[in-house]
Amino acid sequence: MGLPKKHGFATLDWILIAAVILIGVVILIPYTVSEKQDKSIQICVKNLREIDKAMRLWQLDKGKPVETAVTFSEIASYLADGVSTNCPSGGQYVVTGLTNPPSCTIPGHVLANEGE
Repeated sequence: MGLPKKHGFATLDWILIAAVILIGVVILIPYTVSEKQDKSIQICVKNLREIDKAMRLWQLDKGKPVETAVTFSEIASYLADGVSTNCPSGGQYVVTGLTNPPSCTIPGHVLANEGE
């Protein structure tokens, strides 16, 4: 009589499977986190552009000089539908005046000068 045949996986097989899955997870997690961060930055910059546009429209409509201070309540009616007054990453948008572009309290969320 011969040796009995074993069915199923041995301990070494399970260790190799776990190692392959772990390596896959370790490789994929940074990409998914980075994508989510990039998306929130894109949404933030889009909102900042819309806020800047609303500031310019308000200035033209009211005939205000460039040095005029502006608040969110003054430009609220000029904001496009769906534009949030809060950053998707939890920051706050800040408007001070027409000479300064709107900004976000989160570092890296910046409205770049379109002319540069």
